[in-house]
Amino acid sequence: MNSLSPASEFPISQFADLLTRGFEDYFVPIHIDEDAFLTMLRRDSIDLSASRVILREGEPVGVGLVARRGWTSRLAAMGIVVNARNEGVGSWAMERLIEEAKARGEKQMLLEVIEQNMAGVKLYEKVGFKKIRRLVGYKIENPQVEVRHQLEEMDIRELGRLVTYHGLPDLPWQLTGATIAQYTPPARAFRINEAYCLISNPSAADVAISSVLVKTRSRGAGLSRVLLQALFANFPNKIWHVSPIYPEEMAFIFEQVGMKREDISQWQMSLAL
Repeated sequence: MNSLSPASEFPISQFADLLTRGFEDYFVPIHIDEDAFLTMLRRDSIDLSASRVILREGEPVGVGLVARRGWTSRLAAMGIVVNARNEGVGSWAMERLIEEAKARGEKQMLLEVIEQNMAGVKLYEKVGFKKIRRLVGYKIENPQVEVRHQLEEMDIRELGRLVTYHGLPDLPWQLTGATIAQYTPPARAFRINEAYCLISNPSAADVAISSVLVKTRSRGAGLSRVLLQALFANFPNKIWHVSPIYPEEMAFIFEQVGMKREDISQWQMSLAL
């Protein structure tokens, strides 16, 4: 018999381990330690009282991680351990998570799912989710840029405010201003004129580009290209990553500086409650 238990009743270490096991043999295996999980809680507004551990005959076999902001919730992760997959546990749990979101008075539920994960896409469509758009990622290794533009560092919290005001109104959860504002050093934010970006620790060998924004009135002037080239020049000999959380209509930002699209993409999906 299946049942759900509030994630808040489990130690953080146990929940993080269960989440890691839930993504074993997945398209993109994920290892979540306790520190990484605590960062997720803060940055993504994950609500442990609304998140669930999935039990089968009393034994934990999966997790449903739920984030909440206002009248909207997001399925931040759904993971089922290997020996409990393909038995209908995921769809059973999703139906109950949706009913719980309705009972809380929420109006919308969001998620992202790897496009190549046909079983996952089918599950979410089965319970009523609709595709909004494709999300894509990019990568470039050691880009060579001769012109070194001057970067101005800025407060990450201020960048979050700007993204809220000037960004697309339906950005994926991880790109919204509310999420961006929760980043802290060693992540760093920079600007050139009215173009802005957030990157992970630039001292590392691999650097993630976590946000790119150009103010509405300055779009079309090539500022995003100048900004990214300035990053490449000021922090040379890096591998630059863009996670597949960017709307496909933003792809030109990365393609214009020679970045190559990754094989993995995602669907941004929504369910009206």
